[in-house]
Amino acid sequence: MRRGNLLLLLVALVVGIAFFRDTISVEADLRLNQVLGNLRVLDANVDARAAILIDSQTGEVLYAQDADTAYPVASMSKMMTEYLLLAAIQEQRVTWEDEVPVSVNAASAEGARVSLEPGRSYPLKDLYEAMAVGSANNAAVAIGEYLAGSTPAFAEQMNLKAAELGLTASSFVNATGLDYDYGQNEMTARDVGMLAYYLIRDFPEIVDLTAQPSVRLTTGERVKNTNLMVQADDHSMSVLGLDGLKTGFTDQAGYCFTGTAKQGDKRLISVVMGAENEAIRFTETKKLLERGFDLESDRKKG
Repeated sequence: MRRGNLLLLLVALVVGIAFFRDTISVEADLRLNQVLGNLRVLDANVDARAAILIDSQTGEVLYAQDADTAYPVASMSKMMTEYLLLAAIQEQRVTWEDEVPVSVNAASAEGARVSLEPGRSYPLKDLYEAMAVGSANNAAVAIGEYLAGSTPAFAEQMNLKAAELGLTASSFVNATGLDYDYGQNEMTARDVGMLAYYLIRDFPEIVDLTAQPSVRLTTGERVKNTNLMVQADDHSMSVLGLDGLKTGFTDQAGYCFTGTAKQGDKRLISVVMGAENEAIRFTETKKLLERGFDLESDRKKG
């Protein structure tokens, strides 16, 4: 091969590798990291069934604990409901001002809830805020029915989106994450972390809402955030820059939490699944996030 042609080939190869590396997105890096199993860059034994800590900019997994076993995921499922709703808003298939009818099925959803009467309609934005901040199950069911016509049809949309996003170990049967005789939503800690990454990447405005200690609906009802880490009166659980994201609890799932915080230009995403009580899911999140940011600081110094 002539020297000039060889040089051109080498240049093309370097450019191609750079382009390929750029297009290996964060989510692909996260999936590739699965082969590493319980990777632990950090020294942090988490008091929970499963956990993961992710650098959302690089895809580096800083900590993983049983991160690839699917478990009941409880209300962290609502991140998928939020994703599908925000996509529908973005695509102008629905608007925040839409009046959403509440069925008997939606109004009767158990667990966390807001005041919704069957047969009445409520602004879609109210239902979204009640779900994202207060984890309201009746609001989530109403949203799912509005977007897809029924809970089974919405669950199908959730599963299709999970497949599209590469969440290969996730399965959904409803919009809420509640456990029923007919089944329950299940995800791995890695898939939960990836879903959180996609949600924040595609709809960054979500953290402006989930960072709020409470919201007031147009009905006048005040909804308190189920995430105690953003409550101003509980500094023992606070982490600098924490602005989300989603709690979860059922008897089968245990206490769960997907947390996220941004310090400077660095955002971390943590997932804790199956903690024994409400406090532990937050204290373990605090431990993961703070050690993750400490690691970043040490790397910059080194």
